Amino acid sequence: IAGLLPVAVIVTYTTSGSTSLRAARERPIPPILSMTPSLATARCLALVWGVHSVQTPDVSDVAEMVEHACRHAVAEEFAKPGDTILISAGMPFGTPGATNLLRIATV
Repeated sequence: IAGLLPVAVIVTYTTSGSTSLRAARERPIPPILSMTPSLATARCLALVWGVHSVQTPDVSDVAEMVEHACRHAVAEEFAKPGDTILISAGMPFGTPGATNLLRIATV
């Protein structure tokens, strides 16, 4: 999907790091912004190809996730207002290896 749409950044919400690893394995053109509540996971993901990792507070619902993703994409200078971003996560939140959500959002 990232190759078909003009996506500025792929944002992955991950607890264990597996969502970001799966995205990086495909070597997408847009950069990957990995957001995790775990400092240890953020540090490990800093070594993965194409991944910029930040530690963030945990989110409780999809609307909060989209808002955090847009805010951090702009703050980390991956996107600007009006850009399209791709958000990937697992539901329910905090379940390792359960990536089953893909959301396209406009900053």
